[in-house]
Amino acid sequence: MAIIPQQTYEMYVRPTLADRQGWALFCSTPRGFNYFEFLFRLGQDPKYPDWESWQVPSWESPFFKDDLEQLKATLTKETFRQEIGADFTSFSGKVLPFSRSIHIKKNLKYDKNLPVYVGIDFGYRKSHCVVLQTRMREKGLADIYQIDEIALSDTKTEDLAKLVKSLPYPVTAYFADPAGVGVSMHTGVSDFYVFSRLGMRIQHRRDKASRDVINGVAHVRRWFEDVNGDAHFFVAPRCKASIESYENYRYPKHREEQNLREMPLKDGRFDHGCDALRFAICNLFSITSRKVGLINW
Repeated sequence: MAIIPQQTYEMYVRPTLADRQGWALFCSTPRGFNYFEFLFRLGQDPKYPDWESWQVPSWESPFFKDDLEQLKATLTKETFRQEIGADFTSFSGKVLPFSRSIHIKKNLKYDKNLPVYVGIDFGYRKSHCVVLQTRMREKGLADIYQIDEIALSDTKTEDLAKLVKSLPYPVTAYFADPAGVGVSMHTGVSDFYVFSRLGMRIQHRRDKASRDVINGVAHVRRWFEDVNGDAHFFVAPRCKASIESYENYRYPKHREEQNLREMPLKDGRFDHGCDALRFAICNLFSITSRKVGLINW
């Protein structure tokens, strides 16, 4: 019900109930503070005796067999509250729960024993690359370390590709926005092709969930802070442009007459570093492999 437009109920369902003197049962997990939340509140208000509403977390169901502690270790607080706890919650305000005291790790350097990955966000006005290493764990999320970055302005893809190629690390894989496959009107070739000419094959997932920004952001947030409050993402102090992006990436301001929508601002300044990180994490760790926390907008 939370993803069904308001007019669908008011224009089609409600008149049918009047004709047939019927009733309706709306089932859903929350999706922020939208029309479904408004209807739920009617069921809590004694002024509307025709409405009733109930709120039950997943773990109270006899059919729920998942491991709660494992979910807490792999989901963000907001996603856990929404998808498992059936709470109405919002992702408004700051997008990433970034804290300098927690996520900036002094003396973080390249570790020859860990693989290296590069996430890339193309763009002439602003382009950004993040250089990551990962350490797998037996349980829970892997730890991700950002050891370097490339942040450029007013730069051609050829120049960006040369800088990425010159990175002093043995890169295991390169990841970027699937839109980079498209041919540029300015150059007549794709961004992916420009990189391939220098021997760098860029990978990207094609499934709908991985390409969706809202799902991708929710996926990335887990590494900054899981339900237990533990961080699994750390960045070197040298990555100043990335740190500034993580600190200032924001959701749009909410107006009273609007429903909250969890799409971060495309501000042209702080979104590029965050997009580069999202492309890398969503390719390294599939969203579709998780049964919980997938938001189907």
